[in-house]
Amino acid sequence: MSLFRRWGEFVVRHPVPLIAGVLAVVAVLGVGALRLRLNVREQDQLPQGHPFVQVYNRINQLFGGGAAVIIGVVPRSGDVFTPETLAKVARITSKLEAMPELGRGAVWSLAAGRVKRIALVADELDVRQLMPEVPNDTEGLRQLRAETFADPRFVGALVSADGRAAAVIADFPTEAEGPKLQEKLEAIVAPERDVQTDVVIAGGPVIVAALDRAAAQMAILFPIALVVIALVHYEAFRTLQAMVLPLITALLSVVCALGFMGWLGLPLDIWSAITPVAILAVAAGHAVQILKRYYEEYAALRDSRAAVVSSVAHVGPVMVTAGSIAAAGFASLATFDINSIRVFGLLMATGILSALVIEMTFIPAVRGILPAPRQREMRREQDERWLSDALRRMAEVVVRRPRVVVGVAVLLLAVALVGAPYVTVDNSLRGLFPASGQLRRDDAVVNARFAGASTLRVLIEGEANGVLEEPDVLRAVADLQRFLESFPEIGQTVSVVDYLKQMDRVMQGDGGPKDSIPASRRLVGQYLLLYSMSGPDDLSGLVDAGYRQGAILAYSKSDETAFAERVFRRTREFADERFRLLPVRVGVAGGSVGAQAALNEVVVREKIRNIAQVSAIIFVLSALALRSVVGGLFVLVPLAIALGITVGVMGWTGIWLSMSTAAFMAMGVSIGADFAIYLIFRLREELARASLADAVSRALVTSGTAIFFVSSAVALGYLVLVCSGFKGWVHLGGLTALIMALASAAAVMVLPALVMLLRPRFVFPAAAQPPAPRVQKPRRAPSSPSRVPSRRGAPSPGGRT
Repeated sequence: MSLFRRWGEFVVRHPVPLIAGVLAVVAVLGVGALRLRLNVREQDQLPQGHPFVQVYNRINQLFGGGAAVIIGVVPRSGDVFTPETLAKVARITSKLEAMPELGRGAVWSLAAGRVKRIALVADELDVRQLMPEVPNDTEGLRQLRAETFADPRFVGALVSADGRAAAVIADFPTEAEGPKLQEKLEAIVAPERDVQTDVVIAGGPVIVAALDRAAAQMAILFPIALVVIALVHYEAFRTLQAMVLPLITALLSVVCALGFMGWLGLPLDIWSAITPVAILAVAAGHAVQILKRYYEEYAALRDSRAAVVSSVAHVGPVMVTAGSIAAAGFASLATFDINSIRVFGLLMATGILSALVIEMTFIPAVRGILPAPRQREMRREQDERWLSDALRRMAEVVVRRPRVVVGVAVLLLAVALVGAPYVTVDNSLRGLFPASGQLRRDDAVVNARFAGASTLRVLIEGEANGVLEEPDVLRAVADLQRFLESFPEIGQTVSVVDYLKQMDRVMQGDGGPKDSIPASRRLVGQYLLLYSMSGPDDLSGLVDAGYRQGAILAYSKSDETAFAERVFRRTREFADERFRLLPVRVGVAGGSVGAQAALNEVVVREKIRNIAQVSAIIFVLSALALRSVVGGLFVLVPLAIALGITVGVMGWTGIWLSMSTAAFMAMGVSIGADFAIYLIFRLREELARASLADAVSRALVTSGTAIFFVSSAVALGYLVLVCSGFKGWVHLGGLTALIMALASAAAVMVLPALVMLLRPRFVFPAAAQPPAPRVQKPRRAPSSPSRVPSRRGAPSPGGRT
């Protein structure tokens, strides 16, 4: 405290230079904040070191694409084989093919140049574009319909099985995803919508654009959170001056964190976009602690500058300890194998450290030059309100019935943990959006009419060129396709094998086998050569030029984790057995489904590791600050209770553990540690001048008040996210509010109850630890009893009451 007292004295002697210095640093960082741009990138959301994602990236590098958009053209009556509907398909296809964003991608549709029908003309194999122009006569429409349904490659992918919907598939490179791409797609399809025809859009780029729009809501949600937190602070102090000062501090901290992020060139995306609300709430909450103490010290000293020094001396050590623990907890997220979470952790750590510096410089400096509080201001701040009365009653319960308090907490934890095994781990991006929204409705249409809106790609790599021309290898690939299609969620698969089968089927005629692989490598080579001479190369997305590497593209109607984990596990087992004697390797889990499965696995593994990391950090720093191993364990108790109950609630209510909801754990554990630290430090301070029972009561009324307002600011600030309608933020806001409420309640009730029961030595200052009693010979009792005054709750030898 002497060190912080000297710092407080320095602040009140030089307030203006300190204020100017803080504002100058904030201004420089604020320039960096102007460089920030909202940019939701798929690669930032995926664990790049995971084998599934590595296969995904390798397939994208080899064959292009990776971000498939499925545009469904659905006439409200009749089928798609009319000049009007086919003209819509042709116009959409033409505009997509002209997009520069397509890059190495491709477009498939009934009207696409790379989509070719295979027929036998004059006993020769004839390969040409399926629909070079829109037929206007009945015979042309009939022939197009016949040729389309005669080829299994088209049915389910480009036209629905009943012929009542047509699809245009554009496979963009993943780097093209974003709101600009979505805007261009909407501009292409909008003119084709009319009273006779619905046009829907689904696929990965649509989801990425929707995530971008969700993140943009922060421009509206942040001011709302600011107002909510301001109202909480007004309730805390009942003065405008004390309400505004924490908010200014919090806003300066937000600018510092965002500016730091901008200068480093880090991306602002769906997850880092929520950090301003968190930093605002946490920074303003810490400011409440020091201002509450200032008013308390001023009431005793009646000297504003002396009150500033005293409040810095008393609260400074606690703020530095709590802020360092919270910042270190968030910084530990840098170990995540997901860039978006790493940026989130770095931004939160930077914001909290910025808030800590500002609160130890700017707030006391400003408070030192402001006029002393007037009597009316002091009366309003000290008015007895419902909270003080509630905390006194709570203190009475804790002091008189500590075993009941601990027992109730243990019972609630036990009941909640029964639901913990039911927590489902899932990272379906579609599931983050409301079922009634346009994205989910369009997605449902595509899944109902076509093979599926999600993709899965399997990589086949041979040991030498030409391996994918070997009939034995091709038969194994065909078997793997049939195995994938045995899953109800897989609507269709496509590989080079399907092209070879169709050519062989046509050449064999009506009497030949319907699902055969060409019998010899020579025949395979002839088919492939003939096909390559027919125009635009539509095989480049399925096989390389040397026929050494190829891919199976599967369309899926689900991207949920339970399905993904099941299909990948069983596919690996099948591939290991079926390709065991062949000179090829099979890499499973490319495509959007594989990426989601990888994300799911990493969230579980990394979150368990991160909770252990944060707990270890909190334990070590708390033990060092309190100079007690037992003290470190005490700090963890409220966090363990809050986290356990919250996870149990997730299980009982069916809320997924996903990348979005996993963030609340970091929030709850890192910030929740502050509550226990503030209470323990205040309890130790009060024990220097009061009995244990009185010290608990005073600590709950003083520090407990600040804890209530800090947790309320964080909880209510995050509850604003519920208004977003984006399920990821709705769950994050609700769970963060819950864990904040539980952590603060456990800190002000369970922690002091444990102190009452266990009398840990680290809580009692050295002066309150009486020396061990000397062993004396018994003396004869006096004839008349003497009354010895005693103080209820005074610590007895050994620190026990």
